Amino acid sequence: MNTRGRGPRLRPERRPRGRNRPAKVSAFFALGGVTALGNFATGIAWINPGIFIGGAMACALIAIPAGHVARFRGRRLDGEGRGLAPAAILTGWLVLIVCALAILAFVGLVAGLSLIAESA
Repeated sequence: MNTRGRGPRLRPERRPRGRNRPAKVSAFFALGGVTALGNFATGIAWINPGIFIGGAMACALIAIPAGHVARFRGRRLDGEGRGLAPAAILTGWLVLIVCALAILAFVGLVAGLSLIAESA
């Protein structure tokens, strides 16, 4: 009770705020996929490109569902992590598309070289 006799002081009601860990996880793996693809610019990934493409695809395949979970959790937590989740989802899809294009380019290169070798 208040000492001035005005009655009990009421606190404004607040929703419990939790942390949106899936948003952070999805962003971490989306950036991991970008980093794996970024190694092609340095030249280190050209030693064994399958490892880096596979790693980037694995990161993207983790980032996309985690980002969707983070979006729905962000709605429940009054917007915490709601900006990070769509960015991670978009980045994950872009990394996945770049990986698919790289695989298609490699398959096309092998097929083209086999046609050239067969005709010679």
